[in-house]
Amino acid sequence: MPRADARANRAALLASAARRFASDGPDVALEKVARDAGVSIATLYRHFPHREALVAATYAREIEELGEVPDDGSGAVALARWLLRFVEFARTKRALGDLLHAPGADHPPARGVMLDALDRILARGRADGTLRDDRDPADVLALLAGLWTLPDDETWPLRADRLAGFVLDGLTTAR
Repeated sequence: MPRADARANRAALLASAARRFASDGPDVALEKVARDAGVSIATLYRHFPHREALVAATYAREIEELGEVPDDGSGAVALARWLLRFVEFARTKRALGDLLHAPGADHPPARGVMLDALDRILARGRADGTLRDDRDPADVLALLAGLWTLPDDETWPLRADRLAGFVLDGLTTAR
């Protein structure tokens, strides 16, 4: 098992990479990723010997985070937090587009992870009365697929947040 500092460095690098890929695109200088993570470029290359390894690990971590359901709060609160996370995932995935679909790229399946998380969130919301009981996780993902059709321009972040808000509004109950 890696030492605690190595695990912390890797986590910092993955968080920095997700932010930098989303804001600067897939061609961001890896030195910038390392600097933002507070580590040297040598540390980055020790963990990720090439850009594709960093991209794959960043994407895998983003999927892992989508599988984590917030523990505190109602089902509606958990859904709101999860939707924010999903929008960040979409932003990163859009930025990495071509690299994620390159020949030989091997990435964990995201759909099953997301469906499982949404199923747990919707069940919590049904149980506590904060989310409608007539919604299916696959339908929620179908609605969120609209994020991929938005133009890739400066309006994307605002429109993505607004679309996620529409999904949340359509799933919450009036209390």
